[in-house]
Amino acid sequence: MRKIVLLCIIVFGFLATTQAQQQLQEQMFYYSAKGISFIPPLSKPGLVYGGKLYLGKRKLSTLFHQLNDEQLNFFFKKYKANKTAADILSVTGTFAIPLANIIVAANDGKINWWLIGAGVLCSGASGVLNLQAQKYLLKSAYYYDKKMGFTHAGISIQQQSIGFAIPLSK
Repeated sequence: MRKIVLLCIIVFGFLATTQAQQQLQEQMFYYSAKGISFIPPLSKPGLVYGGKLYLGKRKLSTLFHQLNDEQLNFFFKKYKANKTAADILSVTGTFAIPLANIIVAANDGKINWWLIGAGVLCSGASGVLNLQAQKYLLKSAYYYDKKMGFTHAGISIQQQSIGFAIPLSK
């Protein structure tokens, strides 16, 4: 019975993270010809400013240092905090915990379902933190355009809040 419950939790966790990522890609496309444009993530989220693409923490740090705005620096600080935690949980959930499970299974001859569940939970938490990090990049693009008076593609307040839902029916 415990195995079935754990398997259901794993399946629902996987479905929730894939649903959240699909909704994020649909909601987070933002384009502004004059200000900062948010690029939805294919591999990494990024910003376009002045005709240059800024991907990754190092290049984004250069952009935010160049713009030198207190609110933009706050958004970038939140982005880095969420992204770092997401990367740590991703590595832990994807490699470290399954590797520990293989070692434990080799010694005991049994699969440790608690370690498998912990790995799935770490991977799911990583996805949620990545969503939060991307939200802060989107907010920074929206804030900069609003500050500079540029017209934007019309991102409402509802689209700025990112979350995920588990559908119970079709």
